[in-house]
Amino acid sequence: MLLIGVLSKATAQQYIGLNVDNDLYFGIDRYYSSGIFLEYGKQRELLNDSLYRYNWVSRHWTLGQEINTPALRLIEDKSRMDYPYNGWLFLGFEENRFKTPDFGYGWGMQVGTTGANASLAKFFQNTYHIYILNLEPLSWATALPQAFHLNAKALLFWGKALSSKVKWVGRHQLQTGSFRTTAQSRVGLQLGSLPGLPFFGNRLEAIQNGLSFFLGSMLEYSLHDYSLSGSLIRQNSPFTLEAASLRSHYQVGFIGFYQPWKIQVLLNNSSPYMTTQKYRRHPFLNITLSYLF
Repeated sequence: MLLIGVLSKATAQQYIGLNVDNDLYFGIDRYYSSGIFLEYGKQRELLNDSLYRYNWVSRHWTLGQEINTPALRLIEDKSRMDYPYNGWLFLGFEENRFKTPDFGYGWGMQVGTTGANASLAKFFQNTYHIYILNLEPLSWATALPQAFHLNAKALLFWGKALSSKVKWVGRHQLQTGSFRTTAQSRVGLQLGSLPGLPFFGNRLEAIQNGLSFFLGSMLEYSLHDYSLSGSLIRQNSPFTLEAASLRSHYQVGFIGFYQPWKIQVLLNNSSPYMTTQKYRRHPFLNITLSYLF
């Protein structure tokens, strides 16, 4: 009865959040160098009718920007670049339906634009480097061209308790569209007191104060990624670089939940996204801060 009360209360929540990926914490600035995401979401009330196949419905909106840069940030000769310059500015929507806090599925869409100027990537990155870091601006001498994109995705979430404090968890995603077509699987161990699947997005199905840790990996097969190789339909990339089809991440981190605040810190270490990368591993840190109301 106590758990039901906790879950029922949680369904009335909404959240706003700031989600940031960056490799600057490791003293580097290359490859997938920055991701900034403004997030908002809410959850519908608990459904008690047994005819429904789900008990919680949540909806999530994201305004996001991703920035890619080569290892030699100031170089202007594209033949010496081991990774393309690219910016991706998008608006995303996602709906998730959960039967229990440990099992659900969802779908989503993204619409946005690429291009150094259209995505605002060159402006924001160089403004930050010049006025905050007191560094020279990046060259952005050659970048993937501006284009409008539409993407769709389907998701599956699950968790299997191994003990009272340990859970085997997974999130699987298929996405397709003009920007990315990939299959992604993220699995790992969740250790701690937090219920549900808090490491897979802003989960609202089960909320309580506490701390949990995650140790896992993400494996992704990429059929096409505009941010790396340009259009799948026409040859519009100014680079002669080859994208890696199979890539992986090692991940370790934690989430602390003390209502109304939630903080997540997740270390990622990725395999090459391009076969030509000068550095074979790329670390970056994700920090997410959310406020529930």
